[in-house]
Amino acid sequence: MLVAILFLLKTEEQKTKSRPPNVLYEVVLTWNGESNDDLDLYVRAASGHVVSFNNREGGQGSLISLDHDALGKSRNNTLSNEQGVVVNFNEEIVSFRGVSKGENVVTVHVYNKRDEKPTKAKIKLIKIKPFKEVIIKEREFTATGEEKTAFRFTTDQNGEIIDINELPANLVNQLGE
Repeated sequence: MLVAILFLLKTEEQKTKSRPPNVLYEVVLTWNGESNDDLDLYVRAASGHVVSFNNREGGQGSLISLDHDALGKSRNNTLSNEQGVVVNFNEEIVSFRGVSKGENVVTVHVYNKRDEKPTKAKIKLIKIKPFKEVIIKEREFTATGEEKTAFRFTTDQNGEIIDINELPANLVNQLGE
């Protein structure tokens, strides 16, 4: 029985080791690596700080940051005359190094729609320790400028998620873009 308990603890430890040590939550946006579309993740923390491609650190005192801004297939290539492997998806990640009491809002904006067909995106909220995919949503996009709410999640004074909803939000126009 002791061996089984140690095995379970080891498995959980391996999941957490692959994540950054100073991160509580991550929001991850992914879409097809063959897509030429440029989607952007916008996140407003309960503290009021907003991160996006043009405000990656969220401003003074922010505990959230955009770790990677994917630009679609145009940036998914290897150097000429070299062999290699490229992942088959685009990904943007926002990390929460801290949370405060209140509502956090996550939206996805189409910066540039180049593909004729709709683009499907997946948005995940991940709790890092202990590792748990809290919510996974899919959204479909058809036009440049389109913005859709992925989800909102409310955290208590201890940083625990106490509510999740999908009420509409607009973070792009809030920033004056």
